[in-house]
Amino acid sequence: MARRIKEEPEVHRRRIAEAAEALFTSQGFEKTTVSDIAGKAGYSKATIYVYFENKEEIVSYLVLKSMQILKNEIMEYTDRMLSKHDNFILICGCLSNYNKRYPMYFKLLSDTINVDFSGKQYYESERDTYLVGEEINTYLKELFDLGDDGFLRIFTAWSAICGLITMASNKNDYIQKQSGMSSEQLLQKAFELLSSSIVES
Repeated sequence: MARRIKEEPEVHRRRIAEAAEALFTSQGFEKTTVSDIAGKAGYSKATIYVYFENKEEIVSYLVLKSMQILKNEIMEYTDRMLSKHDNFILICGCLSNYNKRYPMYFKLLSDTINVDFSGKQYYESERDTYLVGEEINTYLKELFDLGDDGFLRIFTAWSAICGLITMASNKNDYIQKQSGMSSEQLLQKAFELLSSSIVES
Protein backbone atom coordinates (compact mmCIF):
# COMPACT_ATOMS: atom_id res chain seq x y z
CA MET A 1 0.00 0.00 0.00
CA ALA A 2 2.93 2.36 0.60
CA ARG A 3 3.56 2.62 -3.12
CA ARG A 4 -0.03 3.70 -3.81
CA ILE A 5 0.00 6.37 -1.10
CA LYS A 6 2.87 8.11 -2.92
CA GLU A 7 0.99 8.18 -6.21
CA GLU A 8 -0.92 11.25 -7.35
CA PRO A 9 -4.71 11.23 -6.74
CA GLU A 10 -5.33 11.22 -10.50
CA VAL A 11 -3.51 7.90 -10.79
CA HIS A 12 -5.95 6.35 -8.35
CA ARG A 13 -8.94 7.97 -10.05
CA ARG A 14 -7.84 6.66 -13.42
CA ARG A 15 -7.26 3.14 -12.05
CA ILE A 16 -10.69 3.10 -10.43
CA ALA A 17 -12.36 4.47 -13.56
CA GLU A 18 -10.69 1.87 -15.77
CA ALA A 19 -11.94 -0.91 -13.50
CA ALA A 20 -15.44 0.58 -13.54
CA GLU A 21 -15.36 0.90 -17.33
CA ALA A 22 -14.52 -2.79 -17.72
CA LEU A 23 -17.38 -3.75 -15.40
CA PHE A 24 -19.89 -1.38 -17.01
CA THR A 25 -19.01 -2.86 -20.39
CA SER A 26 -19.26 -6.50 -19.29
CA GLN A 27 -22.25 -6.40 -16.94
CA GLY A 28 -23.90 -2.99 -17.34
CA PHE A 29 -24.09 0.10 -15.17
CA GLU A 30 -27.09 -0.94 -13.08
CA LYS A 31 -25.66 -4.31 -12.09
CA THR A 32 -22.25 -2.91 -11.18
CA THR A 33 -21.81 -1.93 -7.54
CA VAL A 34 -19.15 0.18 -5.87
CA SER A 35 -18.00 -3.01 -4.14
CA ASP A 36 -17.54 -4.64 -7.55
CA ILE A 37 -15.47 -1.68 -8.71
CA ALA A 38 -13.36 -1.74 -5.56
CA GLY A 39 -12.62 -5.44 -5.99
CA LYS A 40 -11.74 -5.04 -9.68
CA ALA A 41 -9.47 -2.05 -8.99
CA GLY A 42 -7.82 -3.64 -5.96
CA TYR A 43 -9.05 -1.07 -3.44
CA SER A 44 -11.27 -1.17 -0.40
CA LYS A 45 -14.79 0.20 -0.84
CA ALA A 46 -13.94 3.03 1.58
CA THR A 47 -10.98 4.03 -0.58
CA ILE A 48 -13.21 4.34 -3.64
CA TYR A 49 -15.17 7.05 -1.81
CA VAL A 50 -11.95 8.98 -1.16
CA TYR A 51 -11.59 9.56 -4.91
CA PHE A 52 -15.21 9.52 -6.13
CA GLU A 53 -18.39 10.62 -4.40
CA ASN A 54 -20.42 7.79 -5.90
CA LYS A 55 -20.86 5.58 -8.96
CA GLU A 56 -22.45 8.45 -10.87
CA GLU A 57 -19.31 10.55 -10.51
CA ILE A 58 -17.25 7.69 -11.94
CA VAL A 59 -19.56 7.69 -14.97
CA SER A 60 -19.14 11.45 -15.28
CA TYR A 61 -15.37 10.97 -15.24
CA LEU A 62 -15.67 8.38 -18.03
CA VAL A 63 -17.89 10.67 -20.10
CA LEU A 64 -15.20 13.35 -19.89
CA LYS A 65 -12.60 10.82 -20.99
CA SER A 66 -14.76 9.88 -23.97
CA MET A 67 -15.17 13.50 -25.02
CA GLN A 68 -11.42 14.11 -24.80
CA ILE A 69 -10.70 11.04 -26.94
CA LEU A 70 -13.29 12.15 -29.50
CA LYS A 71 -11.91 15.69 -29.64
CA ASN A 72 -8.37 14.43 -30.20
CA GLU A 73 -9.48 12.06 -32.94
CA ILE A 74 -11.49 14.72 -34.77
CA MET A 75 -8.50 17.06 -34.66
CA GLU A 76 -6.22 14.30 -35.92
CA TYR A 77 -8.43 13.10 -38.77
CA THR A 78 -9.46 16.47 -40.23
CA ASP A 79 -7.42 19.06 -42.07
CA ARG A 80 -8.33 22.65 -42.93
CA MET A 81 -6.66 22.21 -46.31
CA LEU A 82 -9.23 19.57 -47.33
CA SER A 83 -12.67 20.28 -48.78
CA LYS A 84 -15.73 20.50 -46.53
CA HIS A 85 -17.01 17.29 -48.07
CA ASP A 86 -13.80 15.38 -47.39
CA ASN A 87 -13.63 16.63 -43.81
CA PHE A 88 -17.25 15.67 -43.19
CA ILE A 89 -16.69 12.14 -44.51
CA LEU A 90 -13.56 11.84 -42.37
CA ILE A 91 -15.50 12.87 -39.26
CA CYS A 92 -18.21 10.32 -40.08
CA GLY A 93 -15.53 7.66 -40.43
CA CYS A 94 -13.96 8.78 -37.19
CA LEU A 95 -17.27 8.39 -35.34
CA SER A 96 -17.95 5.03 -36.96
CA ASN A 97 -14.54 3.72 -35.90
CA TYR A 98 -15.01 5.27 -32.48
CA ASN A 99 -18.21 3.26 -32.06
CA LYS A 100 -16.37 0.04 -32.90
CA ARG A 101 -13.48 0.69 -30.51
CA TYR A 102 -15.36 2.39 -27.68
CA PRO A 103 -19.02 1.26 -27.87
CA MET A 104 -19.74 2.33 -24.30
CA TYR A 105 -18.32 5.79 -24.89
CA PHE A 106 -20.23 6.11 -28.15
CA LYS A 107 -23.50 5.45 -26.31
CA LEU A 108 -22.57 8.08 -23.72
CA LEU A 109 -22.32 10.74 -26.44
CA SER A 110 -26.11 10.94 -26.72
CA ASP A 111 -26.75 11.08 -22.97
CA THR A 112 -27.92 14.22 -21.20
CA ILE A 113 -25.10 16.52 -20.13
CA ASN A 114 -25.19 19.21 -17.48
CA VAL A 115 -25.08 22.73 -18.92
CA ASP A 116 -25.94 24.76 -15.79
CA PHE A 117 -22.99 25.53 -13.53
CA SER A 118 -24.38 28.72 -11.99
CA GLY A 119 -24.48 27.51 -8.41
CA LYS A 120 -26.07 24.10 -8.11
CA GLN A 121 -23.88 21.19 -7.10
CA TYR A 122 -22.12 19.46 -9.95
CA TYR A 123 -19.11 17.26 -10.60
CA GLU A 124 -16.01 18.98 -11.94
CA SER A 125 -15.88 16.42 -14.74
CA GLU A 126 -19.39 17.48 -15.83
CA ARG A 127 -18.22 21.05 -16.32
CA ASP A 128 -15.09 19.90 -18.13
CA THR A 129 -17.16 17.64 -20.41
CA TYR A 130 -19.33 20.60 -21.38
CA LEU A 131 -16.24 22.71 -22.12
CA VAL A 132 -14.64 20.01 -24.28
CA GLY A 133 -17.90 19.65 -26.20
CA GLU A 134 -17.95 23.39 -26.83
CA GLU A 135 -14.35 23.25 -28.05
CA ILE A 136 -15.35 20.57 -30.55
CA ASN A 137 -18.35 22.59 -31.73
CA THR A 138 -16.28 25.75 -32.11
CA TYR A 139 -13.69 23.86 -34.13
CA LEU A 140 -16.38 22.40 -36.41
CA LYS A 141 -17.98 25.81 -36.99
CA GLU A 142 -14.62 27.14 -38.13
CA LEU A 143 -13.71 24.02 -40.11
CA PHE A 144 -16.94 24.14 -42.12
CA ASP A 145 -17.22 27.93 -42.13
CA LEU A 146 -20.74 27.83 -40.69
CA GLY A 147 -22.68 31.04 -40.15
CA ASP A 148 -25.48 31.98 -37.80
CA ASP A 149 -27.14 28.58 -38.20
CA GLY A 150 -23.93 26.79 -37.21
CA PHE A 151 -25.37 25.27 -34.06
CA LEU A 152 -28.39 23.90 -35.93
CA ARG A 153 -26.22 22.30 -38.59
CA ILE A 154 -23.79 20.82 -36.07
CA PHE A 155 -26.59 19.46 -33.88
CA THR A 156 -28.32 17.99 -36.94
CA ALA A 157 -25.06 16.43 -38.11
CA TRP A 158 -24.27 14.85 -34.72
CA SER A 159 -27.80 13.47 -34.41
CA ALA A 160 -27.90 12.11 -37.94
CA ILE A 161 -24.41 10.57 -37.91
CA CYS A 162 -24.81 8.93 -34.50
CA GLY A 163 -28.32 7.74 -35.36
CA LEU A 164 -27.17 6.19 -38.63
CA ILE A 165 -24.23 4.44 -36.98
CA THR A 166 -26.46 3.04 -34.24
CA MET A 167 -29.14 1.86 -36.67
CA ALA A 168 -26.61 0.30 -39.02
CA SER A 169 -24.97 -1.55 -36.13
CA ASN A 170 -28.30 -2.96 -34.97
CA LYS A 171 -29.84 -3.80 -38.36
CA ASN A 172 -27.05 -5.33 -40.43
CA ASP A 173 -29.14 -8.33 -41.55
CA TYR A 174 -32.10 -6.14 -42.48
CA ILE A 175 -29.89 -3.78 -44.48
CA GLN A 176 -28.31 -6.71 -46.32
CA LYS A 177 -31.71 -8.22 -47.18
CA GLN A 178 -33.35 -4.97 -48.31
CA SER A 179 -30.48 -3.30 -50.16
CA GLY A 180 -27.89 -5.97 -50.85
CA MET A 181 -25.35 -3.75 -49.13
CA SER A 182 -23.36 -4.26 -45.96
CA SER A 183 -23.84 -1.84 -43.09
CA GLU A 184 -20.52 -0.21 -43.96
CA GLN A 185 -21.52 0.32 -47.59
CA LEU A 186 -24.87 1.78 -46.62
CA LEU A 187 -23.23 4.12 -44.10
CA GLN A 188 -20.84 5.47 -46.72
CA LYS A 189 -23.73 6.30 -49.06
CA ALA A 190 -25.73 7.84 -46.21
CA PHE A 191 -22.76 9.95 -45.13
CA GLU A 192 -22.47 11.26 -48.69
CA LEU A 193 -26.12 12.32 -48.61
CA LEU A 194 -25.65 14.05 -45.26
CA SER A 195 -22.60 15.91 -46.47
CA SER A 196 -24.47 17.46 -49.37
CA SER A 197 -27.35 18.59 -47.16
CA ILE A 198 -25.52 19.75 -44.04
CA VAL A 199 -22.11 21.21 -44.88
CA GLU A 200 -22.05 21.74 -48.64
CA SER A 201 -25.33 23.62 -49.10
